[in-house]
Amino acid sequence: MIHRFGLMGLSLKDANKGCEALTFTFLRILLNIYKKEELEIICITKQDQLGLIRKNFPELNIRCSIFNIYSIKSWISTYNVICTCDAVFDGSYGDGFTGIYGFQRNVVQIMRKQIVYWAHRPLFLLPQTYGHYKPLLVNWSEWIINNSALAYARDDTAKLIKGNHVRTTADMAFLLPYEKNKFEISHSCVNIGINVSSLLWDKNTNKQFGLTVDYQKFYYDLISYLVGIGGCHIHLIAHVVDKDHFEATENDYRICCELKEKFGNDVVLAPAFEDAISAKSYIANMDFFLGSRMHSTIAAFSSRVVTIPFSYCHKFEALYYNLQYPYVIPATKKTTDEALIMFKEWFNNPQPLKDQAAKSLSLALKRLDSFQLNLREVLVAQKLL
Repeated sequence: MIHRFGLMGLSLKDANKGCEALTFTFLRILLNIYKKEELEIICITKQDQLGLIRKNFPELNIRCSIFNIYSIKSWISTYNVICTCDAVFDGSYGDGFTGIYGFQRNVVQIMRKQIVYWAHRPLFLLPQTYGHYKPLLVNWSEWIINNSALAYARDDTAKLIKGNHVRTTADMAFLLPYEKNKFEISHSCVNIGINVSSLLWDKNTNKQFGLTVDYQKFYYDLISYLVGIGGCHIHLIAHVVDKDHFEATENDYRICCELKEKFGNDVVLAPAFEDAISAKSYIANMDFFLGSRMHSTIAAFSSRVVTIPFSYCHKFEALYYNLQYPYVIPATKKTTDEALIMFKEWFNNPQPLKDQAAKSLSLALKRLDSFQLNLREVLVAQKLL
């Protein structure tokens, strides 16, 4: 029997390796559930790019269906594609179905999901962040959520949605595999991974997040402090990599190159990663990691690297506090000096972070086991398994 499933809000190839991490992990979950049954996957996306997906998943029959949100014809053709699917799994790129990125994006995410209901197909909302919707969109957003076949939050934002339909788990990327030996990295001294975000670095984009920390100064001072200590390798690690459009707003590698130019041989420029697995494989070699891209911190945390997330919005706190991990720098609540003090204190006394991270990771994996079990149960109930 062939099962045809649609994917929405999941990227097969993306400059943002966090988006890829969600897709790679979910496809592995799906394959584990369906074992040797034949699966046809249609990824509803804005670009016909498979990236390394067929290399990583040779057993899958997978293709893209282009969806241009600015074209009425495209909306109709997408509806027709969804009508051919048994069900649609929607990941919302982790945090797309929120109010974080403004009114317009919130509306688009609602409309994409609404098509599935118009096509009378089951909608599965995969673990993601919810809530803080704009006033005009609250009721519609909650209707979409509460009428889904399954809805999971990766954090404590489940409590923001009326009713008890949304269950809580952890981010799927905690399960992303990696190959630690893929990169030749010396372990003769401490390896410190530093991840920057181009959205927070650039003055024309960071205003929307309401940072109380001077982002550029924080990272300049942080790296200078680590250089002054000596005896460590400081790795500049991008988790959003757009090699085809170097000057793109969403290209963290561009900022890493700027920092490399400023600090020269005092820092190491990590590669421009091809996919999420490569990124995690490199990060897994760090002894200590600080990151502004949430999925870069998940890559570190889940590979048992001492991790300090640098939070620019509620999704960080929602994720890590839900796992009882308090070692997060809230950059919308602290000054630059306070943020640096927090880093130095935790960096110089990492044992409490290690101890709590072990407990928090165990909790995350346990919750993800429950999610997979429940997903299987609902698929059976929907006669899809």
